[in-house]
Amino acid sequence: MHQNSQKFELLLPGKIIFGLGSVERTGEEAKKLGNESALIVTSRGMTKRDALKHVIDSLNIQRINTEVFCEVDPEPPIENVHRCMELAEGCNVIVGLGGGSVIDVAKKTAAELGLPKIMMPTTAGTGSEVTHEAVFKVEGRKKAFVDERLTPDVAIVDPNFMKMMPQRLKASSGIDALAHATECYDSKKSNTLVKALALEAYQVIRDNLREAVEGKEEAVENMAWGSLVAGMAFGNSGTTLAHALSYPLSNEGIPHGEAVAMVLPYALEFNGFDAAVIKKVREIIGGVKLGREVKGDIEEMAKIVMEDEKHLSNNPREVTFEDVVSIYKRVLEERE
Repeated sequence: MHQNSQKFELLLPGKIIFGLGSVERTGEEAKKLGNESALIVTSRGMTKRDALKHVIDSLNIQRINTEVFCEVDPEPPIENVHRCMELAEGCNVIVGLGGGSVIDVAKKTAAELGLPKIMMPTTAGTGSEVTHEAVFKVEGRKKAFVDERLTPDVAIVDPNFMKMMPQRLKASSGIDALAHATECYDSKKSNTLVKALALEAYQVIRDNLREAVEGKEEAVENMAWGSLVAGMAFGNSGTTLAHALSYPLSNEGIPHGEAVAMVLPYALEFNGFDAAVIKKVREIIGGVKLGREVKGDIEEMAKIVMEDEKHLSNNPREVTFEDVVSIYKRVLEERE
């Protein structure tokens, strides 16, 4: 295909700041958005860490008042957003500091209130700091919201934050980024630019995830880059079958990255993805030792997958109920 015969659009934050120590830019960027009062959305655990102090200090230097909302649950219910919106009254910028769950709550709160937003990830995985998507549990089931208003104004990616991640979180969030890079490559909405970003992200994650999990600092910094680039890619082309298969597992309480790790190789195989890449993906997932017991009923889970039009309509190959049941059976067999 000739590059000039394509049509596509790329939706990204107005500014992306990447690099060690870039947290120092938070106050300056908030000031440019014309703000005097910021609500920092974060997790309970982050309230005990230096990362939050650095963010508050940077905002205080610019004389920006700060409030903190830390009641974000893992795999957050939409009610987290409603609570956050109440606390955001009187604030004029939202700063998200945390993993994907925190950033999703921060983005959705800001979008609902029409406020500018700065997002800072502390995990190398979701890429949510650069996408216009957020995922919540609505009445107990995971649901993705896609809306241009969810796009952050500024994304600040400071790899220093990722160095605090526990080992298992480094592994699971890294596999999530790996899924973003591989799934979006062949999605129906993919294009030449998405493929270039996806390939770069895949290569970086492939070469660094294992060492990052082992705690090598340079590898963790590289994973921050890989996750960001994967987010830029899938944010503009969407994910496919593996993410659809992972949602029912997360409904049962399995963390998102681990749920994705359990199904990714099977989904790539079903879609006829490059065999050498699938082999490598299996190797990477095996190397970081992820996965949990599946408790749900296979047919019930398959029904939920078949209702997931967002992911299935984007999948390069048509998926039937029987296909999903068969994949889940293989996942279960391998876990036994």
